[in-house]
Amino acid sequence: MSKTLETLRFPLFGERLIEASAGTGKTYTIAGLYLRLLLGHGPADDEGQPTAFARPLNVTEILVVTFTEAATAELRGRIRARIHEARLAFLRGQSSDALLAQLLAEVPDHEQAARLLLAAERQMDEAAVFTIHGFCQRMLKSNAFESGALFESEFVTDDGQLRLQAVSDYWRSDFYPVGESLARALRAEWKSPSALLSAINGWLDNSELEILPALDAASLTEHHEREMARVAAVKAAWLANLDAVRAQTEKQISRYTGKNFEGWLEKIGQWASDPQHGYALPDPLGRFALSVLRDARAKNGKEPDLPLFSAIDDLVNRPPSIAERVLQRAAHDVKQRMQQAKQDAYLLSFSDLLGDLDQALDSPLGERLKERIRGSYRVAMIDEFQDTDPQQYRIFHALYGGRSDTALLMIGDPKQAIYGFRGADIFTYIQARRNVSDHYTLGRNWRSSQPLVTAVNALFERARAPFIFDADIPFLPVAAQGKAHTLQVEGQDAPALCCWWLDEAPTVNRTTYQARMANATANEIHRLLTLAQAGQAMIGETPVRPGDIAVLVRTGNEGRMIQQTLARLGIASVYLSNRESVLESTEAREILLILQACLQPGDERALRSALATALFDLDARALDEFSSDETLWEATVQEFQEYRRLWLRHGVLAMLRALLHRRQLASRLLGAAWGERRLTNYLHLAELLEQTASELDGEFALLRWLGEAIAKPAGQAEEQVLRLESERKLVQIVTIHKSKGLEYPLVFLPFICNYRKNETPLYHDNGRTLLDLSYSEDALEQAERERLAEDLRLLYVALTRGVYATWLGLAPLRAGNGKSAITDLHQTAIGYLLQQGVEGESEAMKQALDQLVASVPAVTVGAPPLQRPEDPYIESTDEPGEPQVRQFAGQIERDWWVSSYSALATSHGGGHERGVLATPGFDADAAGEQGSAPENERTIFTFPRGARPGTLLHTLFEELAFADVLNPACDEPVTQRIATLLGQAGFETEWAALLAGHMRGVLTTELLPGLRLGDVSRMQAELEFFLPMERISAASLDALRHQYDPLSRQARPLSFQRVQGMLKGFIDLVFEWQGRWYVLDYKSNWLGASAADYQGAALEQAMVDHHYDLQYQLYTLALHRLLAQRLPDYDPARHLGGIFYLFLRGMPQAGVYHCCPDAGFVAALDHLFAKGETR
Repeated sequence: MSKTLETLRFPLFGERLIEASAGTGKTYTIAGLYLRLLLGHGPADDEGQPTAFARPLNVTEILVVTFTEAATAELRGRIRARIHEARLAFLRGQSSDALLAQLLAEVPDHEQAARLLLAAERQMDEAAVFTIHGFCQRMLKSNAFESGALFESEFVTDDGQLRLQAVSDYWRSDFYPVGESLARALRAEWKSPSALLSAINGWLDNSELEILPALDAASLTEHHEREMARVAAVKAAWLANLDAVRAQTEKQISRYTGKNFEGWLEKIGQWASDPQHGYALPDPLGRFALSVLRDARAKNGKEPDLPLFSAIDDLVNRPPSIAERVLQRAAHDVKQRMQQAKQDAYLLSFSDLLGDLDQALDSPLGERLKERIRGSYRVAMIDEFQDTDPQQYRIFHALYGGRSDTALLMIGDPKQAIYGFRGADIFTYIQARRNVSDHYTLGRNWRSSQPLVTAVNALFERARAPFIFDADIPFLPVAAQGKAHTLQVEGQDAPALCCWWLDEAPTVNRTTYQARMANATANEIHRLLTLAQAGQAMIGETPVRPGDIAVLVRTGNEGRMIQQTLARLGIASVYLSNRESVLESTEAREILLILQACLQPGDERALRSALATALFDLDARALDEFSSDETLWEATVQEFQEYRRLWLRHGVLAMLRALLHRRQLASRLLGAAWGERRLTNYLHLAELLEQTASELDGEFALLRWLGEAIAKPAGQAEEQVLRLESERKLVQIVTIHKSKGLEYPLVFLPFICNYRKNETPLYHDNGRTLLDLSYSEDALEQAERERLAEDLRLLYVALTRGVYATWLGLAPLRAGNGKSAITDLHQTAIGYLLQQGVEGESEAMKQALDQLVASVPAVTVGAPPLQRPEDPYIESTDEPGEPQVRQFAGQIERDWWVSSYSALATSHGGGHERGVLATPGFDADAAGEQGSAPENERTIFTFPRGARPGTLLHTLFEELAFADVLNPACDEPVTQRIATLLGQAGFETEWAALLAGHMRGVLTTELLPGLRLGDVSRMQAELEFFLPMERISAASLDALRHQYDPLSRQARPLSFQRVQGMLKGFIDLVFEWQGRWYVLDYKSNWLGASAADYQGAALEQAMVDHHYDLQYQLYTLALHRLLAQRLPDYDPARHLGGIFYLFLRGMPQAGVYHCCPDAGFVAALDHLFAKGETR
């Protein structure tokens, strides 16, 4: 028995299920429970039982899980806002919110509560609000040892290419070796690996799926030969017994005479005479099955007893097939291949995250992993729990099930479980509901008006089991606490539920139904908007606006039909779907042609194909001019050559935007029908291509990706879903799936009688998910029952989106062209409710509607408005005033930036300039040196000068192991490696031997008594650092430098403006020798052509000229702070050994500059950077 949930008395421990019907405030309730957990709130309930969690929790201990990134962002925002609202209430001591007012009365210490909520508010960016896949990924990563997760795995959001590769590998391994007959049969079923992938793609992520019947050990070839033997036997028997067939059927069986009979025999005879056997059977063959003949025997006809008829009966009722065997083998094989490919490449996909965590929790280290996760998250709230699948539920049940020291709160509405196509499994919810004894409900609708709530309640109460699985998904009527207003049309309350009945006897087909209802919907919207302009269609005191209206549809085709019909009446609209990909659009195919032309502007065929696209909007005459006007053609080729240069230089997005402006595509598109939609797609694709280009190697790779993506778009990838084409408040056309969780003042459901029978025998039985590829009647019947159950849930979602009024389009719909008066309505969700699941003629539906109207005054039934308005709708525009530019009077602080030594040394002002950040391995000071051709003699002094040679010299000391350079046995590989680096950098490889010898000289130079770089064992190359820097000026830094460092007194003053932020840099080498730590920097500066130019005053002058004194001071400060954190007994006077600047061209005879900044200087510099200058 379910209990009504009271937010402030709900027990915050154990395993509990909350069922929240549509519009009953589910998110509001979650935020309220979250507040209680933060505050440790929990007075005893009405039965005297405690309701609080053991202690107050912080936001990192409360796990909130939902299923999409958008839902996660919304939930995080709503919780944050609720915390903020509650904190202000505790500070003020009052609140107009009923829940907060009660909370204020029950929490004694308001000051402490406000402090707790302030801490939570500040910490919300760290709150554990995740998608289920995000949660699994975090748990695997943070518990890599216990979970057995790979440490360096890469996460991929789209594994489509892996799937296609796995199917292609299976195709080659299983299909290539087969004989001609089987190959022909396989090709008839699937033209390519892509076609085979389409057939099995939906099964690959379902870890629970069992495919029936079980495969025997026979190979494909053996199975094929067995099936073809059955076909061959029937063929041979037919040819041998043709006279007997005629004798036992012609005139012996009713209607087996005349031209039809002869036609049947001819078709079967042609099939039987064909020496090539296949799986297709001629249609008339079934007429000669024994069971059919017996049922159709004429009054005085003889009993057919030819054995051939029995063989035909068996062949027709158990037709030869290779498909189910291939599909089953392929699904199993492809899964294994994909898993192996991902393991080999260290890749993880969405399904792997769930599977890996599920397995880890069940592993020998599973208990330890559970304890760690429960230690991190004491409470778990699973939002939209009805959309879970067995694996997801198994994970959370394993973590929190049956425990009272933690909490697992499952929140959802089984009546809104509509994502079966994504793998959501209502039977998992049903199982969880049975496992949990504590059920709570939210019973008050805060969204819709009283009349509409009453109408929807009455509709679902008509059926005994409105959601099929009545014991597990009961319908509990909700009370209305929603909007007080109603829709008023011409001064009268409009019906809350208006049912249009298309009375065209005896039945109508789907095409007629859709056309009529699309017109009726557009006409009624036109009427409402026109009346609203005259103040005759109002919601409260506000006229109905286009943005108040939503038309809910099932498919893109339905949406486009409505959009086109509205457009014919001058009514603009937008279409929203969460399933349609921009890669399925016409614009995607056209951009592919344009990109091909841009990459190959000399290819006349490619260029003409691009110009013929609708994006260029050239008519036949304009296209013909390219053939007759050579100047025009050459100019166009040059234009596309420029696009290619733009693409190569600045990227595909810049190129497509240039094309947009040059060809004035935006203005032309917006001036045509569907222009906003097409321009939005164009810009969306440009951004998508730019994003993808960063992950691919070259322009042709991007072109190949786009072609493959168009052929098989990943429609569920968030970045590919069609974007909203307009921000204007227009009529919204929304898929029912997309509408879930949203509300609209007025809702139209014009095609609510449409349905599609389930032809895939996928169903559930006793906790198992089964796919019966034998297509047994029982399997198809159960799958169809589950289809109807999901359609009923989809109907519930659709009917609960409206706030004030909803329109339904109903008709005596029947598939096919038969003359029967029996409709298919009982197979639709709306028909199931109204006709209570009973088959009937159109009169049965009319009677059911009349009964509904009689019991609920807010419901009306009438004919759809099919009379088209005479004039199109003209949207009224309020005359805007003269736009005024707002003046900004504030002041923006622009001195917080990421800086570097070179920026402080050379900058004449602060700012985010490009190039100021330190770049590892780049010799900035050598950049200004003039390169010169080497003299005949190769020496270190004649080695090329400039930035590139300097960077190369740095690279040698970074990449080559010092021990290898000094090891005579490694002379050859070291020299070869240096030659390779020279070649890659564009230098003559003949320098390699000289540079190898020079490196040995540098490494064996004595820097201090007993200290040689080649002997050092503890070192770190290219040490990157970020130093926080409070507000300082050049003057304050110079004053400190001049006070402590004699070299700085010789340098010119620094000239940067006052700055604060971060200081970034890379130290060439940090090393430890005899307990002291040193900074070392390589310099490739050319100071002269002899060693004498690299010592004494010349060396000091180079240090001063380039502000190297500032550089080593900053590097010393970085090392000082690092050692202060790492060494427990750190003392700068004892541990800092100083700096070495190695001017490589002067070594080994000279070129070494060494000094050791005073410990007092380091401390003063540290204080300046930490506290800033005193003002």
